[in-house]
Amino acid sequence: MQTIDITKLKDSFKVMHEKYHAYLPAVFFASGFILDIMTLGEVDDLSNIIILSLYLVLAIFILGLEFLGITTITTSKKWLKKAFEYRNDGFHFFLGALLSAFTLFYFKSSSISNSFFFMLIMMALLLLNETSLFQKKGIIIRSILIMLAVISYLILMVPTLTGEANALIFTLCIVLALTLSGIAFWALSKNLTDKSVPLKNMFYPQVSVLVLFVLLYWLKVLPPVPLSIKNIGVYYKIEKAEGEYYSYTLHPIWKFWLSGDQNFKARENDQIFVAANIFSPAGFKGKIYMRWLKATQDGWTTSDRIPIEIWGGRAKGFRGFTFKNNYTEGDWQVRVETDDGLEIGRLSFEVSKDPAAESDRIFRRVKLN
Repeated sequence: MQTIDITKLKDSFKVMHEKYHAYLPAVFFASGFILDIMTLGEVDDLSNIIILSLYLVLAIFILGLEFLGITTITTSKKWLKKAFEYRNDGFHFFLGALLSAFTLFYFKSSSISNSFFFMLIMMALLLLNETSLFQKKGIIIRSILIMLAVISYLILMVPTLTGEANALIFTLCIVLALTLSGIAFWALSKNLTDKSVPLKNMFYPQVSVLVLFVLLYWLKVLPPVPLSIKNIGVYYKIEKAEGEYYSYTLHPIWKFWLSGDQNFKARENDQIFVAANIFSPAGFKGKIYMRWLKATQDGWTTSDRIPIEIWGGRAKGFRGFTFKNNYTEGDWQVRVETDDGLEIGRLSFEVSKDPAAESDRIFRRVKLN
């Protein structure tokens, strides 16, 4: 029977750590990303809230140690010494897990066509963080990424806790993030004679992140977290029976890539129904809108903007629908958006006359989740 020499195992691990030290930040950053993809639930899951909060606190604490120039620790506890020794690896893991979680939440909560620019920024920061040019900038880049994590955390958690998502809540998140950055600057610089270093390396870069978020919100390309669309479809009819919703559709089952009757063949007196499942956290109550648009020579033109009251807490999302009686042939689109115009999702479909208007139609009755 063979025995494992713990001392040799530790020495081997230390040698490997030193040998591949340059690659470890990327490894730990990627590990955090992969972990989130495999385990991430909904934004209001208690486990998510606890884990993301813990990661954020630990990442801020480690960055604070770097700002203060603390490179050694005196303690009799071996586990604490070991944790301090690998603090940089831990920072990259925590930051990777945070940013990947927020990126995934943003992805779920946005229409890619509308929020492509924002998602591009998020993915670029995730990748550029591992380049040598960014790593040479060191503390400045880490300050920016920490603020990105802080403001993303607040934008997720404050609406989840208050049950509201609007311009006032977004402003509150920006003010809270700015206040936290100001407190951190004061705490780190109160014993420094030269306060320009934390100003240039932390406060100014973090303020620039908040300015960018305000600009993206104003341009309406910021994903409306914590809201997201589970599914959306277009149908000939929707009815409610015994607390359940049922759709009537003509599209065959094998065309699984279609969201209902996206090739809508219209006959006289047909109504067009669009139904969506909109996820929102438990306790959330608010209003969303379905904006109906028609493609014209001047671009997409709004036909109607219909409000729907939603309540949160349902795992499969709040079920809501709107319908249209007056329409013409052509390309249509329905955009689901918040009260202040942030887009949650969209559905495009085509309306044309049914060439077989005199024949019978056999609808499938499908239960909506």
